[in-house]
Amino acid sequence: MKRLLWTVIAVAGLGSGQEKASTPAPPKMVQKIIDVKYADADRVSSLVNGPGLSIRADNSMHALVVYGTAEAVATVEEMVKRLDTAPANIELTVYLISGSTQSASEDLPKELGPTAKQLHALFPYKGYRLLESFVQRARDGREGSTSGALSAGSIYDFRYRSATVSSGTPRVVHINNLALGIRTPTANRDKEGRVVYNSVGINTDIDVGDGQKVVVGKSSIDGTGDALILVVTAKVVE
Repeated sequence: MKRLLWTVIAVAGLGSGQEKASTPAPPKMVQKIIDVKYADADRVSSLVNGPGLSIRADNSMHALVVYGTAEAVATVEEMVKRLDTAPANIELTVYLISGSTQSASEDLPKELGPTAKQLHALFPYKGYRLLESFVQRARDGREGSTSGALSAGSIYDFRYRSATVSSGTPRVVHINNLALGIRTPTANRDKEGRVVYNSVGINTDIDVGDGQKVVVGKSSIDGTGDALILVVTAKVVE
């Protein structure tokens, strides 16, 4: 009887030991700071967050504080690396061209040779000359602006709300709310004796292929019938 009792106790003890050995250990919890150099930390946080994770984002510190299992935190860190890529640089070359109804002389740089043929095919002007050209650089998704002086005291103002690069190949630069304004002084004066300016402008959204030159539009300069023509080329710089 005693031997049977000890046997039952031994079997029960063995079963209890096996049950304890099969209980999984709790997952290791870790906390880690993950840098977000280029992307918006709040947007990244909303994309990588998931069950069992605690994520705090701070845009001013460019960082995420992530708490969760070691495996989950490592997965978040890998996802952030894939999302946090440096934005491309966009380089716009802008040409301000005058189209004349009187003079047939041509004064355009060599790189605008094909564009000159396009202008003659599009518009009835006798000749074209370059008023000004400049380069505008900005990050993908950012706004840009510049201003300067032309001949005879005219002032130009060029700006856009954002320029973004499409995915895939070939790449296309979408320029949102592009605006060009030209203010030209006249011989008139207002009541306070200040110079009165004649203002013209071009406002539009455009898509420009990487390396492509686009005739954006034209606007009348004055009563002579001459025109201001805007040509833009875009280049994506990694």
